[in-house]
Amino acid sequence: MNRFAPFVFFTLALAAASSSSASIIPGSQSAPIPDVQVLDEASRSASLRSMLTQSAGGPVILLPIFTRCAASCPVLTRKLETALGGLNPAEPYRVVVFSFDPLETSASLRLYRLQQHVPADWKIVRSNEGEIRRFFGFFGYAVMNQDGKLVHPNEVFLLDRDLRWRWTLVGEDWPGTEVASAIKLTRSPGFVGGMKANPERLAWIGFVTFILSVSVATVWMVFRKEPSGPYAG
Repeated sequence: MNRFAPFVFFTLALAAASSSSASIIPGSQSAPIPDVQVLDEASRSASLRSMLTQSAGGPVILLPIFTRCAASCPVLTRKLETALGGLNPAEPYRVVVFSFDPLETSASLRLYRLQQHVPADWKIVRSNEGEIRRFFGFFGYAVMNQDGKLVHPNEVFLLDRDLRWRWTLVGEDWPGTEVASAIKLTRSPGFVGGMKANPERLAWIGFVTFILSVSVATVWMVFRKEPSGPYAG
């Protein structure tokens, strides 16, 4: 039975790495986010990284929006606030609401905070078109302008404490527990989290395990084989 152990290990690892909801997918960049210049509600300019390093540590939740949005942006904002409300307050995190609309103004950011009841400790920022393209291009987040209406994906990005993209929440229908799960994976991924974040590693482990298993089984069968003819002593 020992020769089947690698197959058992591979099967269990694959099941574990596939156990999370499809609404949480790993990030595809290992470098920190681009350090773009942003403006806050008071029109103060700063680099995004410096703004984040001045706040509490922990993972960063990045919510892309535009304030003229009347559909998914307000929904995701309220949903994220509700989901984060159930987290342990002793474990810090940071939230950035980043508008991808180059026509945004500080006044429109302030109005959005007021209308959507955005928590005071959440950062709401905007930028110019060039910086917006550079920043959201890092995430492969494409925005289309159709006659002044911005068409965009519904995604929330999670960064680790070093501002590296680790996970993405996709869609609007994820349960609140998905946020806690994604933040937990971001803080300390462990073996299973590492496999979820790097599925290509699991593929290589499976391939190497298969080759080694076949080799061991072949050698075992050759040396186990008994002589076929009569024994002459």
